[in-house]
Amino acid sequence: MERGHLPIMPTEIVEYLCASSPELVVDGTSGGGGHTSLISRAIPDGHVLAIERDPSASKKLTEKFNGTNVTVINSSYTETPGIIEENGFPQAGGALFDLGLSSIQLDTPERGFSHRTSGPLDMRFDRSQGKPASELLRGMTEKQIADAIYRYGEEGRSRVIARAIKRNSRLLTTDDLAQAVQSAVRGNPVKPLARVFQAIRILVNGELDHLEKLLSEMHLWTDSGCHVAVLTFHSLEDGMIKRHFRDSEYFRQFDPPWFLPSLAEKRNNPRARSARLRLGVRL
Repeated sequence: MERGHLPIMPTEIVEYLCASSPELVVDGTSGGGGHTSLISRAIPDGHVLAIERDPSASKKLTEKFNGTNVTVINSSYTETPGIIEENGFPQAGGALFDLGLSSIQLDTPERGFSHRTSGPLDMRFDRSQGKPASELLRGMTEKQIADAIYRYGEEGRSRVIARAIKRNSRLLTTDDLAQAVQSAVRGNPVKPLARVFQAIRILVNGELDHLEKLLSEMHLWTDSGCHVAVLTFHSLEDGMIKRHFRDSEYFRQFDPPWFLPSLAEKRNNPRARSARLRLGVRL
């Protein structure tokens, strides 16, 4: 694992995904490779398909897992059906999706993901595609920004924050955005800062659209009985996963359908505090 990166609920996830020794497990958001490493060791006779959207993280994963039972692909998890077909992999017996932001990305200032570090306001998982957050925000109306902050960040002060953002003609760095948010709210700004940065990151990367596509096509590449585990950090994505496992004709909820990290894990890994592990089974 990379320095500063701790996989969340590792024991629960590995036991759930690997108990039946599946031939193939898909880690659709490999990130720093923490979960990938544990899954790889748990199924020595199986294979792990590690998909990572971030090119820089994907490069490190390729070096890390060279010569192992892990195949690393730089792509979005929405491309999983094609990746499995093109590489001749069998249908998956297990799949993991960690929908949170990797600690590696958060701790890299030039990526622009965190209000705690100074850097360009980018926020793209793949900087070769799409528009950086700074450019996207400058092209949006005040109402569009407010709607995005309210929907994706669930921040009640979205209108006043959006107004402050549009008044900032510079808006090139994380500090510029943080200062705009701080000027619009009273009291401790930590929670609104986190919500605004989260909302803009989700918007920049089209995360909910990607998740919707993943869920609509997951039955195409999962085998009967496939165990699917999804780590969620946001009520919108968590609701999407819950409804899919509950209502889909192809999946059912596992019993129990979800887990939370222990108090000890939350103390040891702050990133785990808002995590929820959703579990589903392919019919």
